[in-house]
Order: sequence, then C-alpha cells, then structure tokens
Amino acid sequence: MANKAKQNGTVDKQMRIEPTSVEAGTPTNQPSQVVRELLEGRPDPNQGSSKADRQEFFLPVSGFVWLFPEEVEVVDHPAFQRLGRIYQLGQAYLVYRGATHKRLEHVLGALRIVQRMMDAVARNSEKNDGVDRAPALSEGEERFVRLGTLLHDIGHVAAGHTVEDELNLIPKHDGDERLDLIFNGAEWLDHKGRTLGALIDAEFRRYVPKELAKKGMSPSTIVRLLIRKAPDPEKDDHRDAVDLLKSSASIRLEVCRDMIGDTICADLLDYIHRDWYHVGKPRPFDDRLLQYMEIHRGVPGGQPGRRDASDKFVISLGNRPKIRTDAISNILELLEWRYQLAEAVLFHRTKLAAAAMLDRALYELWGRAKDRSEIVGFLLRLSDEEMLSQCREQADALEKDTHESQEARDGARMVSKLMVALERRQLFSHLSTRFYSDLPGDVVVRAQKLYGKDPEDPGAPPTNRNNVLKMLEADFALPPGSLSMYCPAGVNQKIAQVKIAVSGEIKTFATYEEEHHEQLAGGHLAAQLRRFARLWRIHFFIDPKVKDQLGDGLYLLQQAIEKLVLGHLVDEEDYERVGLSIAKSLVQVEGCQWKGRQVYSSIDAARDSAVSPGSYPLGAPSIRSFIGPE
Repeated sequence: MANKAKQNGTVDKQMRIEPTSVEAGTPTNQPSQVVRELLEGRPDPNQGSSKADRQEFFLPVSGFVWLFPEEVEVVDHPAFQRLGRIYQLGQAYLVYRGATHKRLEHVLGALRIVQRMMDAVARNSEKNDGVDRAPALSEGEERFVRLGTLLHDIGHVAAGHTVEDELNLIPKHDGDERLDLIFNGAEWLDHKGRTLGALIDAEFRRYVPKELAKKGMSPSTIVRLLIRKAPDPEKDDHRDAVDLLKSSASIRLEVCRDMIGDTICADLLDYIHRDWYHVGKPRPFDDRLLQYMEIHRGVPGGQPGRRDASDKFVISLGNRPKIRTDAISNILELLEWRYQLAEAVLFHRTKLAAAAMLDRALYELWGRAKDRSEIVGFLLRLSDEEMLSQCREQADALEKDTHESQEARDGARMVSKLMVALERRQLFSHLSTRFYSDLPGDVVVRAQKLYGKDPEDPGAPPTNRNNVLKMLEADFALPPGSLSMYCPAGVNQKIAQVKIAVSGEIKTFATYEEEHHEQLAGGHLAAQLRRFARLWRIHFFIDPKVKDQLGDGLYLLQQAIEKLVLGHLVDEEDYERVGLSIAKSLVQVEGCQWKGRQVYSSIDAARDSAVSPGSYPLGAPSIRSFIGPE
C-alpha cells in the first residue's frame, strides 16, 4: 500500500489510477477476487482504482483513515465540505466545551469503522462450521457501502438534530426532498462544474454491477437508496428503483443499509465513541463485536457461493448451548452508553434551554409557512455560528421593512433579541420541568403528540408550542419572547432492533427477547428500554430578568403550565375552574398589569362582556378571558 497523506492533513489530488487485474498478495496463477467479480458480471475493473492509489490521513479516535481516489473527489466536493462547518453535537458545546467536532470528522471516522466491519464479515464468511452463511460483500457492494457511509449525513444542517428530530421544525435530513437539494443543487459545484450527483455518476459508474447498469440504475440512485429515509411507498418517486434493488443479489439493499446506518452500524459505532471522546469521557472500542458480525442466509439452503437479495447482516450469537454471552453484554453496553449520552449530553438542561430559544426564533421567522423549503434552503448554506448571525440579520431586515405588518415586525424584533442572547450565551433559566415519571401516562401520551411529534400532522407540534408560549405571555403580561419550551419528538433506542442470529434463527434483539421470555439478557434489555422511555421530559424556560420580576406570579405561571398547558388536572378540577382560580390570584399580585381588575365569575359571563382572547391547545380558556377591563 502506498500512503501519500500530507503532513498537514490535506489529501493529494494527483493520484495514479493503475490496472488491478491481480490483487496484491494473490499468486498470478490464481484468479484474484477482482477477476472472480469480473466473471460474475462486474464491469471491467481496469477502469477502477486500486488499493495502491488510496490516500490516508489521521483522525482522533479512528487513527488513520484511507480513501480511494473517487472518494477523495467526493470529500473535496463543496456539498460534502459543508459538513466541516457543522457541529456533530449541535449546541452541546455550550455545556461541554470540547464538543466542537464536526460532522465531517464523524463520517470519515464511520468510513474507518465500516471498512473494519466489512473486513470482519469477509473473514467470518470463510468459516466452515456448518452455519448457513452468505458470501461476503462483493467489490461493488463494498464501494457503495463505503460511499454510503461517507454520505449518510450529507443532508444535515446546522443544529440539525435539534431542528429536525427534537423540534420537528423541518423534514428529515435523509429524506428525498433534502437529498434532491444536495445531490442536484447547482449551488454546490466542484472544480469541474459538477453537482454531487453528477460527480458520483461519473466516478462510480464502473462499480455498478452489469445487471443493474443494463436496467438504467445509476450510482447516485444506488447510494441514495442506501442512505435515505424511505417515504410512504405510494408516494415514493423511486419506487421502481427500490423494487429493482430489493430483488438484486449484486447490491443487497438490506445488508448494505444495515451496515451503514441502522442499529449497530458504522454510524453508531463511530459517534458513540467519538462523541464521548470529545465531551471528555472516552469509552474504549471493543473489537469483540466485530468478530461476531456476519452475513447469513435470509432464506436457508441457498446455493453455496451465491449472494441473494434476502441475505441478512447479523450479530451472530452462536448455537445453543454455546451462546456468545460476551456479545450480548457488548450490545447491552452500547445501549447503556447511548442512554448515558442522551441523559448527560443530549438532554442536558442548559443545552435544551438553547434549543428551546432557537425553536422559538426559527418558528417566528419561518414556522407559519406551509412550505418549509425556504428555511431548509436558508440553513443548508450555514455553519452553526453563521446560522445565529444570519437569522439575526434576517430578523433585523424584516423589522425595518415598512411593508410588513406590525405583528411581523414585532416578531422579528423578538427573534433578533433571542439570537443575540444565543450568540452571547445569555440563556433562559428554568421555569418548569416535568419528567415522564411526574405525570400520568395519558397526560404524557397527549403532551408527546401535542407538543413533540404528531405523525399525522408534523407541523402541528411546533405550532402548538409557539401558540402556548404566546398565550402564557399574554395571560401573564410578559414581554414577547420571554418564554421558550422544549418537548422532544422521541428518544433513539434503535440498538435494541439489531438483528441477531441464534441457532439459525434471525430476529431483532428486542423481538427475540420478547418471544423467548428474556432468555439472553435476563430482563436487562426490557429494563433498559423502559429507562429510555423515561428519558422523555418537557421543559419551560424563562428570561431570567423577567423571572426575577414575577414575584408571586411565578407560582401562578407554573400552575398555568401544569394545568392549562399539560392538562394535568386532579380530583374535581376542570379547565374553567383552574383558569378562574388563577385569574382571581393574578389580579392580587403586586406589579402585575392586571392588579385590581375585575374577575368574571364564569367563562360565560366573560364571553358576554368581551371578546374571548382564545384558548390553549387542549381547549383550556385563556386566563385573560376571566379578567375584565380597567
């Protein structure tokens, strides 16, 4: 192998492409792996790059990572270089000051991991112990798995997981809409004037198996199908390509996807170690799990040496009674590390305060638009730091625009203040927090759908959050933009869905445990999944200057959140009684704008006297409904 990495960490673009008809170390009188692939129908490998051409450079955690010349072209493309300006852990750097590593570092580290996975699978495929294993990855599969690993995060924006997964403000980074922008966007062209999709089609077409190439399958389509989040099949513009690849034995869709970024995959195995390293709590990498990574027959009894579309990538736990208990412990350890990462880093309250402020500002700028493409297009161009300054500049321009409504200009002023506060790390303080265990189950389920994630109406939760905050500010006469709210869309526990093979049976870990009465983990997995569910919480934050001025009104504001916003009513309470009770107390609070006002005895009396100022998402009447004029 020729290592040509420059000492400054950049990659030399002047690379030779040499014939590779015989692999290094293979006797010339024996057919090499490349020649065997050619006999199976692979395009002429003499047009491809060899291991002798690869370049390498050094990364924290990973050590040396090497790339083929075609991969260097991808890494050097402007659409890929965006990832070098986006924090891997979003706003966690506000708490863990070392967590400033970028997504580019992560995807390159994941490339190192996936190569180790593929090497392990290849070694394990040669075992002759009676297990119904499928062949290792072909060279074409390896090239596209490596490419998919490089590109699995290509659609991310600044504060990506915050605005997508946690706050549900914009569509997913791996959906077709985002991938279209990245693969085909004219905004990012390389030195040859090519979009990312055009570059992939030009550089990787030689690795498309003949049977797929003959049917018009392009390299960019193949890698897209490996990394994207698939939509409803009825709405899938790539349905024909999906059906073709699902039935293909030359690029096994399920195997390749699972190795790139599903459960225990290259994505997880890199970020779980890299993220802990950068927050200052490194975890050791355990090679044992690699020893148990295999590709098994999805349908038993396949033809020896032949790949099949039904093949599965699995963690092989062996045959009874010789179960590999150390592998079970390793899976559970990864699940525990993922839990701890969420508990200590991703859900740190200071980080969530910043996320909630960002949510409030971004919704005010773009949240009312039915088409979220404007905010996506805006954010795609920006680093995390640029996002704050550019949003502030956008808000300042909107505030000065006399053609806009007064409401829009007031909202822009609020956005500008929030962005300045975020830039200066002047974060909101705690107002009210309710964890999963603090609330009855029905209240949690309702709050999760109302304020976190609604599969039937994705735009409803951010709208509900914004409306709730405006209602509270108006009811308690607080300055606009002084409150923020955080409610996660969900908690990632996908590790439990890893496919395991036990005595020839292939199931997800969670399913196997459920069907076999927890034989492998002895209840540990079920307990851990319950812990993941209990990570859910809902936070309300407040400008500390406003909090100091509330006095006795602070308790009433917290009660309004508990009863009117979350709907946690007890005994004989109902929304009208609670609203009336808070109104009666609020008009007695010193310094409150409503001090000394008349309070109507019922919501009906209030409606007869004035126009109702609206209600909370759960239907609770506004507190102002009960308060009369001066």
